[in-house]
Amino acid sequence: MGDRRLELDGEHVSARLLPGHGTKGGYTLVVDGVTQSHVNPRDPRDLQLEYTRMVASVIDGCREPAGPIRALHLGAGGLTIPRYVGATRPGSVQHVVELHRVLLEFVLGALPLGDDVDLTIQYDDGRAAVERATRTGDGYDVAVVDVFSGSISPRHMSTAEFFTALGGLLAPGGVIVVNTLATRALSMSREVGATLASLQLEVVALAARAVVAGESLGNVVFAASDAPLDGDGFMRRANDGQRPIDLLRGPTYDDFVEGASVRRDGDAAA
Repeated sequence: MGDRRLELDGEHVSARLLPGHGTKGGYTLVVDGVTQSHVNPRDPRDLQLEYTRMVASVIDGCREPAGPIRALHLGAGGLTIPRYVGATRPGSVQHVVELHRVLLEFVLGALPLGDDVDLTIQYDDGRAAVERATRTGDGYDVAVVDVFSGSISPRHMSTAEFFTALGGLLAPGGVIVVNTLATRALSMSREVGATLASLQLEVVALAARAVVAGESLGNVVFAASDAPLDGDGFMRRANDGQRPIDLLRGPTYDDFVEGASVRRDGDAAA
């Protein structure tokens, strides 16, 4: 890669944008050696990574189809999901919180947002930003939690106390969407699922069948709300990829999280 704009060698983070990746082109963002996201600036609806299709499926299934929403994103990555929302729900108002200013400025310098994305940016720790925030207007329709340091998700943004504070920023019927990286043991994903379920919310999960079976690595994406969730609607987009995606709800969800610990502030990390 001869283009220096596509490489970042920062004091606390290194990143590369790899061009020509994906079936329709675009760029893959690799952070500290870990593939984080894929961006196709020519077609924001092009979601190459499985977890982005699952997150987008939940967003597609909430509120009126194609209608504008207010969305909060904790974690920026390549801004794949904000770009998608801008393209599929014109008029949406979005806010992103990202800890690493140098990383997001690197991404935006190489891959600017389109004019259809109405997005404000806050450089901060996601939990700190949530705890300082007050609900504005009618609240957010969707809050997406997609925060990683390499392959590690910060524990302080996966506890019952954190999700309770985040829920306070949502509109009635708003949806919390949480992306987790699933190991074969599924311990972190199962604990996040148990934590969300402990808050008396309706919760469903989307994951590749092989991931749920512990046969493959991947992601488990959770959706939680104080209102009924359209799980069938979530699945319309999720199965666009190469391997089947399962919807875990009701008894299958209960089986998935059975025996998993609820994460709380002050608990020692496992």
